[in-house]
Amino acid sequence: MSQQRKERLGDEIRDIVANCLVGGKLSDPRLEFVTITGVKLSADLQLASIYFRLIDESKQKETKKGLISAAGLFRTKLSEELEIRRVPNLRFFYDNSVEKGEKVDYLLEKIRKET
Repeated sequence: MSQQRKERLGDEIRDIVANCLVGGKLSDPRLEFVTITGVKLSADLQLASIYFRLIDESKQKETKKGLISAAGLFRTKLSEELEIRRVPNLRFFYDNSVEKGEKVDYLLEKIRKET
């Protein structure tokens, strides 16, 4: 499968999972204020790593547990909406790219001030 097709499938998975989280479709309070930021698929499409962000970063562990408990529902929805042979297994990770970007910006600014 081409890289472009893999990215498109990842985007579709992201959209479907995100739609499951909006509008109070899930009654789990751990899943309030969750934003799905991206999905990366393994080369064989059997594993989807789903990245999420929160307003309150201190609730990462509880939210991850909530996402894991809702994984069956997500996979069912994916099987209904996607035209693929096998629905990938889902893994969830907190997306810390914003914090990493801020750290890089801070370090670059520190270097500029020193020179």
